[in-house]
Amino acid sequence: MKRSWLIRLLLATILFSSCHKPEKYENASIFSFKDFRITTKLNDTAIEFDELIMFSWLLVKSDSLVIVQNINSKNIFHVYNINSRKKVEEFVSWGSGPDDLLRIQNMQLVGSDLYIADSQKRVIFKYDINDFHQLTNDLAPKQKVAVSDFFSDLAYKDNGFVALTYINPENKRLIFYNMDGEKEFTAGEHPHFGRELTDFEKMESFNSGIAVSPEHQRIYLFGKSTDLIEIYDFQGVLIKRMHGPQQIFPQVKEVRENDFASLSMKGTTFTYFLPIIVDDEIYVSYSGKHYDIERKNITIQNILVFDMDCNPLRRYELSKPIISFTIDPETKSIYAISDVPDYHMVVFE
Repeated sequence: MKRSWLIRLLLATILFSSCHKPEKYENASIFSFKDFRITTKLNDTAIEFDELIMFSWLLVKSDSLVIVQNINSKNIFHVYNINSRKKVEEFVSWGSGPDDLLRIQNMQLVGSDLYIADSQKRVIFKYDINDFHQLTNDLAPKQKVAVSDFFSDLAYKDNGFVALTYINPENKRLIFYNMDGEKEFTAGEHPHFGRELTDFEKMESFNSGIAVSPEHQRIYLFGKSTDLIEIYDFQGVLIKRMHGPQQIFPQVKEVRENDFASLSMKGTTFTYFLPIIVDDEIYVSYSGKHYDIERKNITIQNILVFDMDCNPLRRYELSKPIISFTIDPETKSIYAISDVPDYHMVVFE
């Protein structure tokens, strides 16, 4: 009797093992924290301005100026001078007017051009960074490019733009536009890892940050709820896929009730945010933590650095959690916004 029970248990185990496929990204190389040759702990120094940094998110640095996106004020850009420690100006109103902004998804400084992607308006605004330095009255964009599709992130590339689709029935991830906002082509499939996902689950599971290198003709995608990195060329062809440093898979679930669909993020581990390319290196912040329900934020205390093939180079462990960051291209200092205990700017050197 006992032997018969053991045989049945063994058969059930074999059957379960044969039906349950382990989660694994197709054609993805694996790496871990150990692959970063250098790990450095960085201490923060608070930068105290004459006016407080308010509810902020994205920022870019240009020489002595730091341009900060303020989410909860009349004007969207607050400009601070690092040398004088003063707020020098505010620019551009929140709103639906022709030159107003609603929802900034990306701020990208390319030479003297500052590209602002507004995902709600589906418009890319191009500013002259010199207008910020000169504190130009009634600052206005040099160019506005409207696109037809909703996007989760968008970046400038040579003579055009590339966007990550918000949702697309054909399951293509990338949309390529010319400088007139005309769609040229779509490319890129959602990766498979052993579990079937609905369109809504794919949309959120593979929501990624985007960085573009015109010099190397490459597009880099860094997953926000899976630590998956992908490299594409400017024709939308996948070059490389990497999974690490913790091999995290998406946990997003579609929930339907009374014909209404919603997404549950329960159990989600947040990963990469805000990739930035500086001198043939990619800096990206990394969490590896669950959403902090009590503080209502995501804890980020690592910045990882890769080469242009996404081989791990350096890991910076930050003394204080940050929300967002930018890199000084000259000194390689890390300027960041932290909300611990309140919103303020810090520098890690």
